[in-house]
Amino acid sequence: MRNIFCNLFFLSFCGFFLVNKSSAQSNGDILLSTGIQFYSVRDEGFSAMNYQGNKSTSTLGFSLTKENKTLYFLGDFSYGILANNSGATVNELGLNYSHFTFYHKQKAKDQGFFWGWSNKNSFHLRRHNNFSNYNFRYDYYSALGPAARYVLPFQWKNKTFTWRSMASWQLVGFQIKSGYIGAEPENYQTENSLFNNFFNTVKPFIPFKDLDIGLNSALYWKLPSNNELGLRYQFNYGKLSGIKNVYRMDHSIDLSLIVKLW
Repeated sequence: MRNIFCNLFFLSFCGFFLVNKSSAQSNGDILLSTGIQFYSVRDEGFSAMNYQGNKSTSTLGFSLTKENKTLYFLGDFSYGILANNSGATVNELGLNYSHFTFYHKQKAKDQGFFWGWSNKNSFHLRRHNNFSNYNFRYDYYSALGPAARYVLPFQWKNKTFTWRSMASWQLVGFQIKSGYIGAEPENYQTENSLFNNFFNTVKPFIPFKDLDIGLNSALYWKLPSNNELGLRYQFNYGKLSGIKNVYRMDHSIDLSLIVKLW
């Protein structure tokens, strides 16, 4: 038992040392935001009509700026009730997790244009409120692609502002979504194991045939506390192909706060 505690203490000490050493050579921030999202979706599994409306959205993120690269880890949640032209409604819930890496080996890390890559994981649930049968559908995909970032700091009336924009295009990955009838994906069998069902139902995310394009742009004001308060606009367009295609587009405006950790 004594040896276990000694080993735990040693590991904790090493972790503390590494974290502090890393902190001294990097910058860490937390991103918090909340706002309104205008969302439009057409799931051919329900109908050929568009369902649209406003959703509430929130984001929690972390950014780590190192000597040669900047990393972003972003998770967001959205929920709302959508309607078509006939008055039918759909409850829609969205969960996204995205990772961005941008490189700045021989240039200033807080100003200019940067290239990188991104990975997006997106999960959406839809429940049709006017159907008694087959009223539940979902989709999930994970994809990789190129990304770009632009940062422009400037002064105005003795205040410091920063304009930050990011764009991404997911190209290659995989998807799982509801099939022709009902919530279960195509080729799903209840008697199969979870492992077998995963490989039977997963489909490729193919460039141009499947699509996810994202853009966000924000203006931040640097506060006396060294934190930043901003207004952010986000746009996303996506398509998942298959027996029943899914199309979606959203615009959102949110209030954003960047909290400096170190």
